[in-house]
Parts: sequence; C-alpha cells; structure tokens
Amino acid sequence: MGVELQGVRKARKDDRSYMDTLLVTPDTLEGWTVPPFQRPVRVNEKVRTMAEELKQNGGVISGILTLGRVGKGSTVYIIDGQHRIEAFRISSLREFLADVRMCHFDTMAEAADEFVRLNSSLVRMRPDDMLRGMEPSIPSLQKIRKECDFVGYDQIRRGPSNPVVSMSGLLRSWISSQYDTPSTGSMGGIAALADQMDELSAEQLCQFLAVARAAWGRDVENYRLWGNLNLALSMWLWRRLVIDRDRSGSKRYEVISVAQFKQCLMSVSADRDYVDWLQGRRLDDRDRAQGFARLKAIFVKRLRTESGSTKTPQLPQPPWGAR
Repeated sequence: MGVELQGVRKARKDDRSYMDTLLVTPDTLEGWTVPPFQRPVRVNEKVRTMAEELKQNGGVISGILTLGRVGKGSTVYIIDGQHRIEAFRISSLREFLADVRMCHFDTMAEAADEFVRLNSSLVRMRPDDMLRGMEPSIPSLQKIRKECDFVGYDQIRRGPSNPVVSMSGLLRSWISSQYDTPSTGSMGGIAALADQMDELSAEQLCQFLAVARAAWGRDVENYRLWGNLNLALSMWLWRRLVIDRDRSGSKRYEVISVAQFKQCLMSVSADRDYVDWLQGRRLDDRDRAQGFARLKAIFVKRLRTESGSTKTPQLPQPPWGAR
C-alpha cells in the first residue's frame, strides 16, 4: 500500500529516479560498483558503532542508499551510502533492509554532481545543533537543562530572557577545567565531550552554575563573564578550591566553602577593569595566563577581606598561570 498524502501524486516509474525498500544480501552487493569519484572507505568508530547497531536491530540500515546507472549501461554504481554498506559487511549479517533510491544519469559527470550534492549540507550542523539532538538520550544534558534555564542551544545573549551560555561552550569549558592546563584547542568532537558527562560531573557542574548565576545573573554588563575564558578559569578554581578537599603532598592552598566561592565571584563581577579586559579574550596561551593572574588577584583580595587577616591566602599557582 502506497503513502497517501493530500495534494501530491505519484511519480512515473520511468522518471529520473525512483525509490524502493529492498532486502540486500552480500551477493547483491557484488553487483554494485564503486564509481571513480567516490571517496575511499574509512572504517572509524562511527562505522564500527553502526555495525553493532545493525546486529541489534536485525539489519535495518538508516537513511537512504542512493544508487545509479549511467547512460544505457547496466552497471549499478554506489552514489551515496558506501560507509553504511561497509558497516553491514563488518557486521557479518546475511542480509539488511534499506530504503534504496535508484537514479539514472546521462553521464558520469552527472552522477558525480549528485554525489557532491548529497554530501553537501544546506545548513551546516553546529555543535549546539548536535547537542540538542542528543539531549533526549543523555541524562546529564537533560539535568543541566532542567536545573539551569539560562543554558541553551541558540539565541545566546540575545535578550534578557534568552540563555546566557551555550551548551557547547559550557561543556568545553567544564571538561577543559578538569585538566592541569585548561584549553579547548584539541578536545575532540562535542558528541564525545557530552558522553564524558556522568551523573556526578553533571551534579558538580550544576552546583557551580547555581553559584555563578547567583553572583553574575543575566545582566548585560556581565555577559563577558559567561565567555569561555572566564568561565573555564572560574571552573578550574572551583574544582581545586571547593570540590577537591585533599591537601596532601604539594597541595598547600586554601580549601573554601561554596559561600566563600560565591563571594569571590561577586567580586569578579564588581571588578569592571577585569570585565572590560575580557573583551575579545580567548582561552589560549596568550590570554590564559593574564586572565588567571587577574582572576586570582580578585579572589585573594576578597578572601583576605572576609577573613580580616593580613596574611595572603594561598591559591593554586600552575606553571601556565605565571605572569
């Protein structure tokens, strides 16, 4: 039974392309040819993951495989879908089910143009677009979105009711802050970062975000504090001063409470010289050391004021933070 939709009509079978659902076997694949314009097959983690998924779902391939014939020839070329086909081969299944589109081209150049068209996105997927699609299957993202309504995927800092920090920027800053040197330069894809977020990490992040929001709010004048540089450096201090309470070995610096950390973040927002300095700054080698030195000085001043002591509080001094 065909699909019935109001206002549309079926295409003729002799049109330039048609679709069908096929049960494909390894013998069938032997009759399909890779055209000269195709890219080489690369078996990466995604291909291997799809092979495992095929084993689990009984051999149903997602998406549409595009095949084609050129001129009056009978050779069937694989225009799009060779990596999904490779995943089937790796799975060692005896057959798979797929929606197949068969095209007719006058020349091989037309077939190559179709290959390029199919592999060119009209609108490129942004990291936040990917995370939005992943949210229903990743509990940590759901938790962050539920508890922190100022974290979002688009329209960041476009108005008083819009999110002030993007989910992708937040995850990059948070994951980078766990390392000795915070940097977002070579952290891998955003999907892999989202997978790193376990329940404990999400809970710790939400606690930090609650403190940061209480100190900085959504005020326009504090938007720069939600940028990657200040956010990552603040998170780096949060992990070492609040979360990590082990002071064995060379860890001689302070252990502070959540309330004390909030007071420090409030002083950060009140330091307009620092906020102005953040304009255009990035989490890279050039700005990271200067940013940390400025941020640390604000923390030290506030902690000393609150304690009423003339003694300078000891804070972490990493090699990359030396001025």
